[in-house]
Amino acid sequence: IDVEFLEGPRSGARETVPGNRLRVPWSEGSVYDELMANWQRLRDTEGLDEVEDRVVSEVFDLLIPARVAELGYRPVENTVEVHDCAQLQVLLGLSGERLAEQYPSFWLEDDLILAPSASLVLAEQACQRFPQPVLDMVLKEEAEAREKAKRGGTHEGWEKGKTTHNSPEWEYQWYLKYHRPRHELLRQWCGHKAVTGYERLLAAEAECHRLDELLARAIDALRGGEKDILADTLEREHEEERITTYSIRPVPDRPLQPWEIPVREVPVRRRWGR
Repeated sequence: IDVEFLEGPRSGARETVPGNRLRVPWSEGSVYDELMANWQRLRDTEGLDEVEDRVVSEVFDLLIPARVAELGYRPVENTVEVHDCAQLQVLLGLSGERLAEQYPSFWLEDDLILAPSASLVLAEQACQRFPQPVLDMVLKEEAEAREKAKRGGTHEGWEKGKTTHNSPEWEYQWYLKYHRPRHELLRQWCGHKAVTGYERLLAAEAECHRLDELLARAIDALRGGEKDILADTLEREHEEERITTYSIRPVPDRPLQPWEIPVREVPVRRRWGR
């Protein structure tokens, strides 16, 4: 926009300014220019690629409350708007002041605005702090993708109520292109220790369930005739001696007093003459 000054010390002068500058009174132009310069400084920093963009958005929605921090998309995509620096410190162990020193940033009223590169740091720290919800989501999506890669899947079309069926080959290629990079990045952020511990726990629970069913089938096969007593014994011991999270802990007990020790009667053969 070409602006001509009609009065004042610059009367008759002309100046070319962006159209957005006219959204505020001319007296507030310097404040507006400073704000636009701050946004431009964040826009000039390195942004996120397609995979990082999707993953960061999912992690923020899953683990970081919007009242603490959220992603911003205008006028710069994937900036971080920190609304409560104190709660961010409690939640993720990250200091807002340190983040402001390490990444391009500025204060917008009471909110700290951080460059897109800072969103990667917050998302990774959130995954390390709270890996289980993330790994649950990844496992669920992988189970669905595995089923679709075997039998195909349906896809909602642009027209309401119209669905199309995709072949197993198409679903597998979609998994390789869209889901697998996300899952690998999420597992990397959660850390090797969290991933292996989570997978071992799932494997142990699945193996216990498998053995439980196997033993039930064996007990049912033993029933009948003289083997009923053995089947009842195995079933009772299986239930009563089950190892759980409560019984696995080595809880120290106080020593029993003499009068608290249960009396055990042991029958012996009587010897004549004594």
